[in-house]
Amino acid sequence: MHVLTPEEKQAKKQLIATAASKLFQEHDFNEISMAQIASESGVAKGTLFNYFKTKENIFMYLLLSGYQNYLKEVLFDWQNGPQITTWGQLTAFLLKQNHYLIHEKADLLRLNALRAPILEAAADREQTLAGRAALYQISQELGQTIANSITELSAKKASHIFVIQSAIISGLMNMMNLDEFHHDQLPVDFKEFQIDLETEANQLLEFYLQGLQKELER
Repeated sequence: MHVLTPEEKQAKKQLIATAASKLFQEHDFNEISMAQIASESGVAKGTLFNYFKTKENIFMYLLLSGYQNYLKEVLFDWQNGPQITTWGQLTAFLLKQNHYLIHEKADLLRLNALRAPILEAAADREQTLAGRAALYQISQELGQTIANSITELSAKKASHIFVIQSAIISGLMNMMNLDEFHHDQLPVDFKEFQIDLETEANQLLEFYLQGLQKELER
């Protein structure tokens, strides 16, 4: 009997998560079953449960690893792009990240909307804590790197910007499509409810940054 190495186990875990991510691009969370994920990943259903006890565990893993990867990408962009030393340059950089998050990481934002109301109810506590600890570590590294260039900012404040960024976008997403019900267009004209996600996320983030800059100047 072949005993998997830790590297092989991690590869199998990632294979399952990747299959679930693919299904999530095509279906709503409630439409996806563990049997579908097992079939998509090419593993037996019993094997699937050895790695993730619940569907919520899989998607919590995707959420936390997804945000870890996103922050690593932001850190890479910061370290390898033009030097940023002013608030104007910082704002432009963060608005660029808004665009990337909204247009290239839409599934990550959808997962974030599921975290509190759905995923946490059945996700494994210890696994989630480990994922959040890893996320916190990369967040702290990113915050310190930004603070090294923008001297008015502490690492804590710089790191917190990305919490605010996510909260703004997730909050706006939660209020979008009020003229639809379960993907069906309603026979109504709710113009005041319509949201331009990127435009309004940018406005709110800029407003937050302006307030933060004034607070630090005081």
